[in-house]
Order: sequence, then C-alpha cells, then structure tokens
Amino acid sequence: MEISQFSDYALRVLIFSGLEAERCSVPEIAKAHNISHHHLVKVVHHLAKAGFLQTFRGRGGGFQLAKDPGTFTVAEVLRSTENLALVECLPPREGTCCLSGCCVLKGAILKARHAFLAVLDGYTLKDLLLPRRTLREALALSPE
Repeated sequence: MEISQFSDYALRVLIFSGLEAERCSVPEIAKAHNISHHHLVKVVHHLAKAGFLQTFRGRGGGFQLAKDPGTFTVAEVLRSTENLALVECLPPREGTCCLSGCCVLKGAILKARHAFLAVLDGYTLKDLLLPRRTLREALALSPE
C-alpha cells in the first residue's frame, strides 16, 4: 500500500508546523522540502477545513496547528486525506464487480486496512516531532 503524495505532503506540513512555535507559511515549507507551492496550498486548505490547522489571512498571515500535537494521530490525518476504499467494492465506492457478494478478498482487505490504521492510531503528531533538533536541522530551521 502506498499513501498518496497529498497525504505525504499533509504529514510534512503538520510536522513542520509542529516544530515551529510561530506561524508557518506555504513558501517556507515548499522551500524546506523542495516541493510545489501550488500543491501545498491545496494541502493546507484541506488540513484547515479538517481542523488540523488554523489559518490567518492578510499581511503576516500563515497557519499554525489548531490542536495540540499529542491529541491527534497519523491515522486520523490519513482518514482525512486518503481514499481508503482501496478496491471498488468497499464503501464509499459502488463497484460493479460480479464477485462482491461472495468474494473473500473484500474481507481480507478490510482486515488489512484496519491493521494498517490501528498501527498508525498508535502514533500522534507529537511522536513524529522527535528528535526535534535533528528534524529542525534537516528542515534548516533555526535552533530552539
């Protein structure tokens, strides 16, 4: 299983935001990760709508975490950013597979998805912020 680039960027935005006490900006994160400003705007918008980020408009605007990093899990973020249907017979899709009523694969994929998310439910954003000093250096952030 592979998470989407959108989810990868969402986690990077949250990690960067969690390391900064001040407001962050899309250009800062785009530069630190060498990724598209355009994609990050969409990611930040989604994370704000989902309640993970608080945004500020105007001069000196930007965004910051809307919640304490210890209060939400990696799986919560992925549930917000990923299509976890995985195959067409799982909700919310309405597939046309003729095997959907008798196929064992659907149950196996449901179990695998549950196990994947259960592991990630054990990690909060706070867990991803360690080791802080090393992460800050990797992102070229000033020492705390």
